[in-house]
Amino acid sequence: MALTEFVLSTGSNIAVNILSNRLDTFLSDRLPRGQRLALWRASLLASPNQYFRISIAYLYRIYIDGEYLLIKGRRIDQYQPVGGVRKVYPSAKILSELGVLDDDCLKIDDISRHDLRVRVPARKLLRFLTWYESREDREVDQQREFIEELIRPGFLSADLFVPIATQYRYTVPTFHFSAHFQCQELLYHEVFDVKLNSEQEKAMRQLKDTPSDQYVWVDEESILMLGHDKRLKRKPFQIGEHARLLISKDYKLFNH
Repeated sequence: MALTEFVLSTGSNIAVNILSNRLDTFLSDRLPRGQRLALWRASLLASPNQYFRISIAYLYRIYIDGEYLLIKGRRIDQYQPVGGVRKVYPSAKILSELGVLDDDCLKIDDISRHDLRVRVPARKLLRFLTWYESREDREVDQQREFIEELIRPGFLSADLFVPIATQYRYTVPTFHFSAHFQCQELLYHEVFDVKLNSEQEKAMRQLKDTPSDQYVWVDEESILMLGHDKRLKRKPFQIGEHARLLISKDYKLFNH
């Protein structure tokens, strides 16, 4: 082997090892081992023109008397956790610097514009995630989705619930091949407990006692069975799979 080839080969191996170690450090407490290995492999073997689809969302865990509050989805006919995709500020330059592209799987409208639902060059995934964790130039609080999904429709009072207090619970990343979108995909779900004072809890209980087709209160079994009712032997409604993340960070999505 020529010296230049040896140097290039050795340098490439060192770069791969460094990237592997950095990805391992970054994701070791976030991704299950199997997914972590799949992400390493996909990142390191990706072509320069390959992209991963990334979606970063935060979910509210609203839990009263053994039941969770789920809201009717705007895009999909299902009940799902209150919450949604985080926003990036229009002034952010990092996305263009990394060559990040808009999502090409879902239509971008006034509601979804500036969502952190994007396509990231596979070889720049670590830099993208490092930027996200830095909290720079992107949405960092948990107010907007609560207002959009519970206050604005009139389910709860702005005077009583804005601002809403939340407490971080855990982050659940899921790396998989999306059969629906036919691409490698990293879903990043951050789960927050909603912290209610006595007046807010009273209002939330009133909401719980007010029937609506726009939201449901369901127990753990209903979520785990994605809406199927064993007593009725049918599924009266569909529950989004990511609702399972409200119960535990150990539930794996797309693991049927």
